[in-house]
Amino acid sequence: MNFLIIGSGFGIYGYLPAVYKNSKKIFLNIKYKKKIEKRGELIRYLKRVVWYFDIKDINNKIDYVIIAQNPKQQFLITKKILLFLKPKHLFLEKPISYNPNKSLNFVEFLEKNKIKFSVGYLFTYLNWAKYIKKNLTYNQKFEITWGIKFNKKNNLWKSNHKEGGGLVRFYSIHFFRLFHNLNLTKIHKVLVNKKHCKFILKDQKENTIFLDVKYDLINKFYIKHNKNYFLKSSNPFMKSIKINDDPRVSIIQKYIKDIFENFKINYRHEKKFIEFWKKIEMRS
Repeated sequence: MNFLIIGSGFGIYGYLPAVYKNSKKIFLNIKYKKKIEKRGELIRYLKRVVWYFDIKDINNKIDYVIIAQNPKQQFLITKKILLFLKPKHLFLEKPISYNPNKSLNFVEFLEKNKIKFSVGYLFTYLNWAKYIKKNLTYNQKFEITWGIKFNKKNNLWKSNHKEGGGLVRFYSIHFFRLFHNLNLTKIHKVLVNKKHCKFILKDQKENTIFLDVKYDLINKFYIKHNKNYFLKSSNPFMKSIKINDDPRVSIIQKYIKDIFENFKINYRHEKKFIEFWKKIEMRS
């Protein structure tokens, strides 16, 4: 299998290690070379990397395309790539665009062009998410607190709501997708400001999610089921995220394996999720 990865951030330190074992060749733009060579833990993955200067030069060699760019760029980059490539599957990062309306336009474009795609919402593959799914019986209560240490030095698009970042569009959207998949779509309360978001969602069985996402002094991730904590960690991935040992790589591998083995495109489901996201934002 031949992959094309667009993105010199999470594309390189997340997706490159994740797809390496299942790849024959991994195509990367030559402009990423110096950045990879500066990170010792990534050097071993260069064995299967093919450098290219222009996307036009690789048009019939790619099976899968991974785009890990910021939300304002993903749609434009995808349009450009599809002029030259017809991938079997397109892997996109979340959110796929910088607001719900633009995201809906993006999905409609992909549907019109019959492009199979998925978005990297990774929480579905984590053990605590599976625990919640298993225990959504009747009138169960889950309280989720995610405290994110705010770093002023890293104040880029990821903290800018209008750019597709911030507590709602970059962080909380992980949960929106998970809860939408679990039918927790009855919106009872939304409270949002620049430093703190609170959401209360329910399903038809009166199960309730209390979600609290905020900038904090330390990184923390707690989940309480009814009155008891069953998880206390520094982040949702339950391991510290270090340069040489990023726990998200193994989760991406589960995600890609699931796509290869079980995926069926459902444009209607994608559009319904975006409408759910839009409803939440309209309540804030």
